[in-house]
Amino acid sequence: MDNNITESNNGLPLDQFFASGVSASDLPALAPLLNAREMLKAFVMVFRGGEAEILIRLLVMREIGDRPDAPRWSPQELAKHFSFLDSVKLSTVIDRLKEFGLLVWDYEDRTYQLSGTARVALSALANVLALPAGEDADLAYITSQVAAGQAIGRPSLEALNLLLTKYRELQKEFEDAVASGSEFRIRLASTKFNAVESTVDKGNEIIRSLMAGGELEGAMYHNAQAIGQAQSRILRMHATFQRTLHAIELRSVSLGGSGLSSSDVAQWLRTLDQARLAALGAHAVGGMLPLPFAISDLMLDVAEYELLERERLAQENTALPPPCDATDTGEMSTERFAALDRFIDQLAQMRLETPLADAVVIGGYALSAYRLSLLALIGDPESAEMRGRVADLVRLPLGVTISDEHETVARDEVAQISRGTLIPTPRSP
Repeated sequence: MDNNITESNNGLPLDQFFASGVSASDLPALAPLLNAREMLKAFVMVFRGGEAEILIRLLVMREIGDRPDAPRWSPQELAKHFSFLDSVKLSTVIDRLKEFGLLVWDYEDRTYQLSGTARVALSALANVLALPAGEDADLAYITSQVAAGQAIGRPSLEALNLLLTKYRELQKEFEDAVASGSEFRIRLASTKFNAVESTVDKGNEIIRSLMAGGELEGAMYHNAQAIGQAQSRILRMHATFQRTLHAIELRSVSLGGSGLSSSDVAQWLRTLDQARLAALGAHAVGGMLPLPFAISDLMLDVAEYELLERERLAQENTALPPPCDATDTGEMSTERFAALDRFIDQLAQMRLETPLADAVVIGGYALSAYRLSLLALIGDPESAEMRGRVADLVRLPLGVTISDEHETVARDEVAQISRGTLIPTPRSP
């Protein structure tokens, strides 16, 4: 392909954008863009010009493409359909679309129809217009692109990279909110989590389908694995938000018998404008002059300790309880570890797919519930760092799938259990 590519309107040649001694053929990242040059021209032509001109051009293209039963338009039909537009302006738009190759004129039957590149541009625009409102619309769009690639058997590495980047941004944002200890940041992060949870769930299903198909190799497979891990961490953030908010509520101060807490007051203060806050502050400080040598946040920390924490610590009862004989738990611990050993030995000998009920339900409800809880540790990367028999359980070459459906067991004190399967996986060499 010729490297001396120029833009219209006397644009600079492509090679003039590179440093001395560098050409377009030296840049692998540029090759896909050059190969798609004709398709990119359609987008350049569609979005060339002022905002009003672009909107009218898109309006005309969408209306022309919105008649699948009769895709060809005569000049008279166009003039009648777009009678709400100035006739001269409409003629200019039609001529410009023809010039750009987005509208094709058939000389035999004297009709117009959209070109293939125009349909691609409108299809991409339709996906953008269908996105939900909000700052995380990009997550929904990127997820849809990964799903589209998976549906046609040609997933895009670039789309997977973008999806992984978005997940890591969300994960860091949520973790930073929790680490800040700010109730308001955590509530905002929790609200954002609720908004993206369904999209992350759908993305999780798509990634599982991609990896189950066995068609991914190299960097694409590693990216899919990293996306799955990021999705799991994000979905676990809901419980983290709830625990942190609950801990904050326990520390909040109740204002007498009003039913209000210090968190409610802080939330109300955040709804006030600066003038109202200044008026309230004037009554609170009573004309005190600001201290230029004191830092405001440090003053607040000291005041909080002096007014609240010091009194709370003084009232705490730190006396030890009276001595008593501790219950001998040696026999119970031995019994529990014996049950763990038997369960690990049973799972290690598993060679075929086994229903969850057959592997778990045995010896009564308590033992069955204990065995079911152990399955959650299999494959957990954090638990794999532990030592002892629990680590042996985590490293078992097994996959566990559990659905929302239930199946009837009616034995060993268990009426029903979630439907699921234990699947042996190949051992690493």
